[in-house]
Parts: sequence; structure tokens; C-alpha cells
Amino acid sequence: MTTTRNQYIIPNILPATEALLLNDVYLVVLYATRIPPHLAISVNGKLFTLTVKGATVDGELKALLKLIRQRNIDSIFIKLSVPAVFTLDQLRDEIKKYTLAYPRVDVGIATCLSPIKDFCSEVYEAEMQRVNYVFDLLPKLYERNVIASCYQLNLDRYLVGNSFYLSKYNMNDIYEGIRSASYTAV
Repeated sequence: MTTTRNQYIIPNILPATEALLLNDVYLVVLYATRIPPHLAISVNGKLFTLTVKGATVDGELKALLKLIRQRNIDSIFIKLSVPAVFTLDQLRDEIKKYTLAYPRVDVGIATCLSPIKDFCSEVYEAEMQRVNYVFDLLPKLYERNVIASCYQLNLDRYLVGNSFYLSKYNMNDIYEGIRSASYTAV
């Protein structure tokens, strides 16, 4: 909610439980302490994300949670409200449509934020024109009263009080992350 020059502060983060995360809609920030982190959307336990390997739709959040526990991946789950005009099934169809609209994450083509921006623009009617990073997206979602609560796994040692200071980054950092992920994906 608050921002500093080099960090975006996410307040009021609570410990997550698997039972909690398998319901509702979440913006998932994986590797939250890395520059850049990786983003996904979860709808009722189904995972949607765009990577260098392409789109993942209707993936199992349970499998990701197992990986998060095994590898101690620092993760934030930002619970998004469900607009009155949508059901959870409709939201799943929306994020699936936007995720499949991109071939993969690639320099100059798309980032993992691309389908999430499209989804938030459509579903939450949030202005996404100048949103290029998760720290641009979150204030827009707070403005629209879309963020219900925030949860974390493996972030205890990085919290100050119950807030997380997300490091800001730039497009070069994203492109470098894409390039390095592309090498390891081959």
C-alpha cells in the first residue's frame, strides 16, 4: 500500500494455510525476495501462469504448494475479491482466456504480468495503461478495493512487523530473468 523509492510495502500479511489458499482468487507472488518475482493467479485451487515454456492453465495449486514447502520458496498470496457480476467459474474462464492469449513469456512479447493485467483490467475495471510491474498493479487493486487480505509462506524472516518490503526492479531485470529462465528451460 505504501511505497518508497526502492521498495513497495505490502502491509498486513498473515501466515497462509493450504486450506485457505485452495479457495477463492489469489494473485500469487512466487520468489517474492527475488528480482523479479514470478506471478500467477489461483482460482479455487487452479493455477494460471505464463512462463518461458508457455501458458499453464488449470494447474494444481496443491502441487505448487508442495513445491513451495519442499524448496522453501518465499511466496505471497494476495486474496482478490470476487466481483458480484462473476462466479468463481467465470473468473477461472476469464484468467484462462487471458493466459492462453500469449504464446509464452519472452522479451518484447509478454511477461508473467501480461495476462494478469488483462484479467484485472477486464474483471476489476482497473486502469492498467501504465502498469508494468507488480508494484504498479497492487496500488491500482487497492484503489479499487479489490485486495481482501494478504498471506505468506516462507517469508517470516523477511517481514518487518507484518509488512513485506518488495524490492522494485525495472524492465531490464525482467528481461534478464526471462533470458536466464529460457536457458534453464532448454
